Order: sequence, then C-alpha cells, then structure tokens
Amino acid sequence: MNLPVTPITDLMVHNGNLIASTMGRAYWILDDMQVLRQFPGGDIPNKLELLTPSNAYRVSGSSALDAIKDEDDDDAPATSSAGTNPATGVSIYYVVPDKPDSIKLTLNVLDDKGVLVRSYSTRPDKKFIKFPGGPNEDPLLPNKPGLNRFVWDLRYATLPGVNGDSIEGSYKGRRVSPGEYTLVLKHETEEMKCSFKVIPDPRIKATLAEYEDQEKTLAVVDGKIKEIHDDVNQMREIRKQINELAGLLTDTLKYKAAIDSGKSLIKKLTTWEEKLVQPKAKSNDDIINFVNKLTADYIFLKGEMDVNIPGVTKGQRDRLAELNAIWAPFKTEYTDLQKLVEDYNSFCRNSGIEKITIPEIKN
Repeated sequence: MNLPVTPITDLMVHNGNLIASTMGRAYWILDDMQVLRQFPGGDIPNKLELLTPSNAYRVSGSSALDAIKDEDDDDAPATSSAGTNPATGVSIYYVVPDKPDSIKLTLNVLDDKGVLVRSYSTRPDKKFIKFPGGPNEDPLLPNKPGLNRFVWDLRYATLPGVNGDSIEGSYKGRRVSPGEYTLVLKHETEEMKCSFKVIPDPRIKATLAEYEDQEKTLAVVDGKIKEIHDDVNQMREIRKQINELAGLLTDTLKYKAAIDSGKSLIKKLTTWEEKLVQPKAKSNDDIINFVNKLTADYIFLKGEMDVNIPGVTKGQRDRLAELNAIWAPFKTEYTDLQKLVEDYNSFCRNSGIEKITIPEIKN
C-alpha cells in the first residue's frame, strides 16, 4: 500500500487499528482491522456477507474517508500531503457476490427499539432535484463484486427542500444519540443483520439524558422543516395542475368562471407559500437581497442546536416555541386552502371538468 520502505520500530493494535512506528517517517495506520478478523482464509466469499463494524465515536469534523468512491480506486495514492482523519461515521463493510453491478441492495439502520433511522439503496432517487442552496442527494450503496465499503454519517434522513428556494444552512438530518444500532442489509429475499454501538466523544462530559434531550428537541425542528416543505411542494403541484387545466380549457367563454376561479386560487396558494419560503433566492448570496422566510429560520436554529456537545439552551427552546407559534396559523391556513381546492374540484365537476388532485408528497 502506501507504507514507505523504512525500518518499523514498533507495532501496536489500538481501537481496532494497526499502528506502525517508522524510523523518521511518522506513524502509519491500517484502519478497520475487524474486516481482516472476520474474513475467512482464501478467496473472497461468493455470497452476500455483512461484516460487523467497529463501534463508532460521535465526533465533529470530517474526513476524506467519509466519501463513498464510485470507481474502483480504493488503492489510489493520496493526492495531498495532509494527514487523513478516521471516518467520522461508522465504516460498514459488506461482500457482494460475483454478479453484475445491477444487483439491488438496501441498507437500513435501526435504533435499539427497532425504529428505522436511515435507509440507503443502490438505486438513485429519480424524483431528486439538485438546486443551489438545496439538499444534497444521499450517497448510493456501492455494489461492485467483492468487498464494498460504505460510511453512515450517524444522522437521520436528509430533509426535503423546495426547488428554487436557496437557503444558507444544512439539510442534513439530526445526529443520533449514543446507543446501540442495528444494520439490516437486504437483497431480494436475503437479509443480514449485525449490531454496533455509537459511543459519545470521551472528551465531552455529558449524560445520556442530555444527548437524548438534544435529539428529541432536534426531532421537533426537523419535523417542522419537513412538514412545511412537504406542504409547500404539495401546493406547488396543485398550482401546476390548475395551470395545466386552464391551458386545456380552450373555450375561454364557456369556462370563464372556472378559469377565473383557478386564477384566484393560484393567487391564494402563491401568497401563502411566499410567507414560508423565499423563491426569489436562487443562490446562497441572495439572502442579502431577499429576506429569509420561516423555514430558513428553522434551519438556522437547527444549525445552532445540531452540534456534537449536547445541551439545549433556554434561548434555543424559546426560539423554537416562537417559530412553532408563527407556523401554527399558516398550518391552519393550509387546511383552509385544501378545502378551497376541494370546492374548486366540486365546481369543476359540476361544470363537466376533471378535478384537481391533492398529491401525496413522499420523501
């Protein structure tokens, strides 16, 4: 590998890693010895295998080892003279049989109560839309024949965005609390499980109750962001359908009432949306020109709270209560708008026009 030709003065296995002390060439570390310990002798097994990962520390920062490589370049030399930190999540290793790369895998992470925390797949989300200031697409599970490596970032699912609304902040799901978690790797009827622990940073003096309180409070923030963005995306779909319907009504005299009612409803939907998101912001620096709206305030609060040291401050709790109070009447208005859509459907139906459907937003 990249071990220089130099005398080795000492060897030590520490926290599952092999550390070599070289003569004048610094330390050389081989991570994840548990992979070697679990591997049988001889060739790589030609069947689906999930290896039990080492316990993972919940730490801040990032590492080049967090990235999931698309190409078979695991042994490519480093392109930087800087050192590489260990992965900041849990390194997951699994073996894929010698089959075509089209093999479909799913990897689920469950908490100690069996509740789904995160899910990954080898298949991309066809509905995902990339835009500036929006969420990043989740990494795909590699599925090359042989040994594969994947890193879970110790977070819940990525939050949805609203296409075209650029926000300076992170859409990453909240951090998980320290505790025991289970991996479930699936392929068709095959299913493999193993468990590991997320361990708190030993440099931080905090109780498990403080970690759980942080996660519980952040769950409320994440839930509000998702709720608002889902509702806005749903109403955008309705607006799109109304516009498309108006374009199909070529007899503008006969269907004037329906067209005018549709325009009025679109205006109400647009006014409601613009109080929650800022569609004029097309890049991160646009916050200088256009005022952030409610979801940006939630995301900013999330960024202040979602840190490695647990402990929710009184100011953060007060701010969350304020934002929830601001959202409450808009949620009521959202319900009223749904009723208006139903009324518009009834009017169109009585006029011999197909109805507008309220889509279900899935993430």
